[in-house]
Amino acid sequence: MAGEKPGEKPEGSHHSVWELLFHMNYWQEFILAELREEEPESPQDFSESWPGSPFPSNEQQYKETVSQFLKGLGQAVQQASKDSLEEGLGGRKRTPADLLMVLINHNSYHAGQVVYARRLISAWPPSDGDESDE
Repeated sequence: MAGEKPGEKPEGSHHSVWELLFHMNYWQEFILAELREEEPESPQDFSESWPGSPFPSNEQQYKETVSQFLKGLGQAVQQASKDSLEEGLGGRKRTPADLLMVLINHNSYHAGQVVYARRLISAWPPSDGDESDE
């Protein structure tokens, strides 16, 4: 998605594609840290999981964020292939399967918003040569 499109807010929409991607990455990284049995710090305010601007600072930042998201999806797939999905993490009742389901639901919900926003700004379907849409 080249140019200004990732930061363009469709009329009547609360978020740009960039904001949605940033938010998805934030919580995906949070959940992946929990799956690694790290203790990520919860945000003081949930607004911290959204960027300060509807626009990425430049096209490179957008592409890097897309890459980070895709890398995180790969890490989630690796976690899903483990045998111990039903064992509590760190003595807690929440299991890796529970966390993966939260990630799936959260990403699915916002991915739908991304597609809808992109349709509204005439950036869907992805063009064939657009590297950031792979």
